[in-house]
Amino acid sequence: MPIPRLSPGDPVRVTISASVVRSGPGYLELSPRTYLQFESEDDVDVEVVAGPFRGGDVVTDGSRTLLRTVVARDGATEAYWSAADGSVVRDDEIRPGALRLLVRIA
Repeated sequence: MPIPRLSPGDPVRVTISASVVRSGPGYLELSPRTYLQFESEDDVDVEVVAGPFRGGDVVTDGSRTLLRTVVARDGATEAYWSAADGSVVRDDEIRPGALRLLVRIA
C-alpha cells in the first residue's frame, strides 16, 4: 500500500508486523529492513505478538474471535482456527500479524 502524502503535524498511526533484530535506548531494528528511532519510549506503543499459537489459544483478528484447534489422528496433526459460527479458518486465510491473543490456556 503506498504511503499517502503527509504534511508536518498530520496525526498518524503506523503499524508494522515484524521481528526484532536489535533494540536499545531510542531505537528498534526490525526485520525486514525497518529501523525506528525515537526520543522517548512514550512516543512508541509496542505490542508483542504471541506465537507460535497453540491448541486452545483464543485470538481476535479484529472482526471475529477464533479458537486454535489442533487434532491429532493416525499419526498426523491438523491445526486450524474455529470461529464462533462454526466455520473453519485455515492458516493461509489470515495474516498472523493481524491476530491478537486474548486467552492462552496453559
